[in-house]
Amino acid sequence: MLEQIEQFCRDHALLKRGDRIVVACSGGPDSLALLVILWRLRHKYALHILAAHFEHGIRGEDSQADAAFVQEFCEQRKIPVRLASADVPASASVRGISLETAARELRYQFLERVRVEEKCDAIAVAHHADDQAETVLMRILRGTGTQGLAAMRPRSGRDGHIIRPLLGVTKAAIREFCAVQGLQPREDSTNAQADCTRNRLRLETLPLLKQAYNPELTRALCQLAEVSAAESDYFEQQIGELWRQEKLVRRQTPALCQQEFARLPLALQRGLIRRFWQAASGSRQDLGFVQAEKLRSLLLTGTTGSRLELAHGFAARLAYGWLTCGQPTGSEEAAEPVLLQIPGATVWGSYCCRAEWREELPAATSSFEFYLQPDELAEPIVIRRREPGDMMQLPGGRKKLKKLLIDDKIPQQERDQLPIIAAGHEVLWVAGHRRSSLCPVAFDRPIEKKFLYLKMERREEIYHDER
Repeated sequence: MLEQIEQFCRDHALLKRGDRIVVACSGGPDSLALLVILWRLRHKYALHILAAHFEHGIRGEDSQADAAFVQEFCEQRKIPVRLASADVPASASVRGISLETAARELRYQFLERVRVEEKCDAIAVAHHADDQAETVLMRILRGTGTQGLAAMRPRSGRDGHIIRPLLGVTKAAIREFCAVQGLQPREDSTNAQADCTRNRLRLETLPLLKQAYNPELTRALCQLAEVSAAESDYFEQQIGELWRQEKLVRRQTPALCQQEFARLPLALQRGLIRRFWQAASGSRQDLGFVQAEKLRSLLLTGTTGSRLELAHGFAARLAYGWLTCGQPTGSEEAAEPVLLQIPGATVWGSYCCRAEWREELPAATSSFEFYLQPDELAEPIVIRRREPGDMMQLPGGRKKLKKLLIDDKIPQQERDQLPIIAAGHEVLWVAGHRRSSLCPVAFDRPIEKKFLYLKMERREEIYHDER
């Protein structure tokens, strides 16, 4: 099995020489086997291995015993280990979410914190082929598309720093490995209780399907996930290319152009709608097929003023041929101006503005990049929403920002959400739209001093498709 896992890691480029890896270890068979395998491979790949255990506080003394077991196991083998604990039931109750969701979120927050603090390259988790099969089947039963069928990837996370070396091996193979190696892992009694969807699938549904229809069902479902992943990756690439077309998408708001959208094939329309919702809401969740189709229909047939209520107080609106999606009512996350960090990254609501000093110009820039020489500005530079009295200097003279936004046919809802770079009421840049002619960088002659480069990006939530 060690050779099989090593080959899987090579096939999916999961291990690089010199990697520093945080191994999530619960003390159960899967994570214990993963820790032992990566620990054995450390010399061959010059790996730095660090175990991390998160005690959820769900199972009382058993949870505490799990933590003590992992600590002792690591100390005996001189494996560095980090431990943390939290009251997951209390957190779930306060936030109104399930125990499973709260435990997953808190666990991954801890693992990510350890990864950053220890300057590690990856977090290794112990999902295996049976976990993959359960995930695929669960998504089929709940209703999903190609992307959902892809389920868990060998490498995932925002920066690809979550790896799953065991995804190609079964639970039975892992248990056999533990037995042969003389490992005595902890067993979580809650896994044997058919009290949630995943447990019922694992304990009841999958065994019945294997017995009645296909003994190799786990392999078949994993193959379906692999094929779907490849097709989904290609499809997402196409959506990504469309998302960068400014005549179709205003990314910073975001907004979709009604006329250009109508020219797309159905599959790309649906994919773009989901990308639009993700960009607007910060989540891939809570937009079911019916709602997505209503949103697509609004964009195809609606007129100025058409509106659709969506999950969590979001509302889609059509104006001037563009579809926008407003943030929840009462959200004040981005209401206050924030002083721009120069150099550095400034977070403002769902945006991040990166600032740095440069001496050389790039070959090309987008409407989300801006250059200026800010030496003569009397007031500090901030990122904020528009305000009464805002003005912008253009080559033809000074104009009110309000009039410029109306002239550009930017819908009212979108105007109130635009990130604006300003010094007092002097607007320097409306990201994705207008640039001031103040403080220009002289592109037509050699640059004598550094200039300020700004790039506006929309923040994206870190998603985990792990169970």
